[in-house]
Amino acid sequence: MVYTIYSETEETSSSVLNRNIVTIARALNGKKLNKTIYKNGHSIPYDNAFYYKFFNKEIECLDDLCQLVSFLLGRPQSCLIRGIAKDDSINKQRRLFYDDKKTGDPATIIEQEQNWYALDIDGYGQSTGNLKLDTRNVLLALGLDNVQAFSIPSASYMIKEGIRIRLFLWNSMKVSCLTLKKYFDKIVDPALFHPIQPIYVARPTFVDMNDPCKERIAWIPGEQIYTEIKQIDYYNGDGKEKLFTAKQAQAFLNSFIREMPNITEGNRHNYLTGKIESKAVLIGKCVAQGLLDEDETKEEIMLAARAFWAGNEKNDSSAIDWVFKRGQEAMEEES
Repeated sequence: MVYTIYSETEETSSSVLNRNIVTIARALNGKKLNKTIYKNGHSIPYDNAFYYKFFNKEIECLDDLCQLVSFLLGRPQSCLIRGIAKDDSINKQRRLFYDDKKTGDPATIIEQEQNWYALDIDGYGQSTGNLKLDTRNVLLALGLDNVQAFSIPSASYMIKEGIRIRLFLWNSMKVSCLTLKKYFDKIVDPALFHPIQPIYVARPTFVDMNDPCKERIAWIPGEQIYTEIKQIDYYNGDGKEKLFTAKQAQAFLNSFIREMPNITEGNRHNYLTGKIESKAVLIGKCVAQGLLDEDETKEEIMLAARAFWAGNEKNDSSAIDWVFKRGQEAMEEES
């Protein structure tokens, strides 16, 4: 292994965790994630896709999400999910929130709290056929009439009765899917509040007819740019361990090694075991989650220790083993 001294422009662990991620799920094997609608009223539902290629996309605001959704309106192979792909470098994966005990396939999607969220409005009130007006009416019904949002028409908008739209908003703090499900107890279809639930955005394929929607996306400005939903602590301080992605795990390791030259020799043991700074503990948990290879990670840290500190390699090795064990124990307590 060739040791690399990471530059000061590398990401820090805190900056990585503060970001919002949208996962684009692209169906494989020719499957399409939009409806086909015929002039005579007949329709073919979404394909039952089994395998996907996931792409984790970082966003910073609602406008970023709006641009992404706008891009995907004409791409029927793709949808969004609010959960995050554990490792989006893998080319073929299933949407699994838990390990599949029958097949042995591991979970591929984890949940991390996000600021962004989507609401599924499926048949509320009477549609005017004006996407902006219908969206404002829904926001009013939800008590969010002064909040910035955007919407897209669902496949059945202007075809079936009622207002049928996908609504996207930004919250002031990061919230879980379960918090959203508890908060929105009317008008909204709760099925969307699950980390692996597809958020369909592509327009239908229309046969022998034109798309009845002239507006494909409606931006609703508001004096308030986000909602004020508070995250509910369902675990009562029990210390439910966070799950991370492969990219986040590598960022933690990079940040940990980059800080090593700044640690005095007298503090090296405390740094390696996480007694000062918490990055070592994060790395131990990532090893336990299978995101970092234990042997390779230890070798990389030991190479850095040799470069920045003198002697005590035996103690350094023991400290690293201890933090790996601590990470494993933390994950076992969680399960």
